[in-house]
Amino acid sequence: MFALFRARSILTFSALISLLLSACSPDTEITETAPTLETQAGLYAFENVNVIPMDREHVLNNQTVVVREGRIESVQPAGHGLPDGATLIDGSGRYLMPGLAEMHGHVPGDDNPQYVEDTLFLYISNGVTLVRGMAGSPSHIELRQRLLEGELDGPTLYAAGPWLGPHNAGSEEQTRATVREHYEAGFDLLKVGNLPADQYPIMVEEAQSLGIPFAGHIPPGVSLEQALKAGQDSIDHLDRYVEFLAAENVDSSITDTGFFGSALVEDVDMNRLPDSVTLTLEAGTWNVPTLSLVEHLASEEDPESMARWPEMRYLPDDVVNGWVQAKHDFQQREDFQPEAAQRLVEIRQEILMALHDGGAPIVLGSDAPQFFNVPGFSIHHELAMMVAAGMTPYEVLVTGTRNAAQYFDAADESGLVAPGHRADLILLDANPLQDISAVQQRAGVMVRGKWFSESDIQSRLEEIAGR
Repeated sequence: MFALFRARSILTFSALISLLLSACSPDTEITETAPTLETQAGLYAFENVNVIPMDREHVLNNQTVVVREGRIESVQPAGHGLPDGATLIDGSGRYLMPGLAEMHGHVPGDDNPQYVEDTLFLYISNGVTLVRGMAGSPSHIELRQRLLEGELDGPTLYAAGPWLGPHNAGSEEQTRATVREHYEAGFDLLKVGNLPADQYPIMVEEAQSLGIPFAGHIPPGVSLEQALKAGQDSIDHLDRYVEFLAAENVDSSITDTGFFGSALVEDVDMNRLPDSVTLTLEAGTWNVPTLSLVEHLASEEDPESMARWPEMRYLPDDVVNGWVQAKHDFQQREDFQPEAAQRLVEIRQEILMALHDGGAPIVLGSDAPQFFNVPGFSIHHELAMMVAAGMTPYEVLVTGTRNAAQYFDAADESGLVAPGHRADLILLDANPLQDISAVQQRAGVMVRGKWFSESDIQSRLEEIAGR
């Protein structure tokens, strides 16, 4: 069998996680105030700005966008007048787009409050204004509210409960109790982990009786078809799609199929890909591809070089050093096969494009902070990888804006630059519809109506780097 690891020596997802656990341009001042009146708190006007509303692929040139008390009040051609007392933000030659969503992100627990605050700011410093937190902690219930009330600077947080696995869902009684506990605590969704296969249908039954969605991984021993039929809200990391493609060529009793199906790359039958798309469409299940999680692992770049990426300075040394060691450990195994790793990357790209072309719902996510994915910064890697897979910049941006709002049934309040929508915005110096890397060329970010100029962002980042 042509595999990322040879027979009986396969790195599972849980094993990799164990390894991980162990182991802009110059700023310009763009803000001024109305010259004769006292400025009003929470009232802003972006002047002469090119708007990318994200309702379709187009640009509204030379607009005035007014934000009042955290909401977009109006989007009109320049020259229609400005509200008295507004703080003016010069958008000349710049582009205003909705903030991005990180749909598989992680936020620390409450053991280190400063690390939590720094992580939240890393997200918004890169224009990530919404995070679906997939590493649940009881502290995230309070944190979610503090963010909404403006006590902390950070993205809007949707909080998943703690990972469901054998430790808290090992029997029917325990599974039902844990699901109820997470529901009653107020979590937005259940995070599906490596719970025993026989507990998966019990979790599904209990979750559906309570009306709480479940999302994340598909546990070992549970097939793609089973998860889709069960109504899993999202499948993250394209989990179990490789196994589905190889299903007719391998023993169905095999449950240890490697890192996201890496042991089965030789057995994949791409003729089954349309069937996987059809099943996904029928189920209405979302996918969060997280291409970067696998591509960082499979890349030929040595981990010491990756550790010198500029954004690594914003994370603790022990985290980055752990990633370096994990990649060394991974690649130095006698049974590691680089060719198979690259083939896994290619298969995942093909799966993404088939889902996209077939109309299956997709949302943006990078799984930060995991394996050289620094919160916020990793979204730019993910955007570039999705474009490299074959999507246009606009199609990729849809997954992080309009699609994310639809996922949360919040299409009437986020994901667009439109009146009435939440003022989560990124002001850019270049057009991201022409080049996806323009998303990194920020002039500033607005989060729920609070403005951070790029000079503010860089000053705060320097503080984080210096800790």
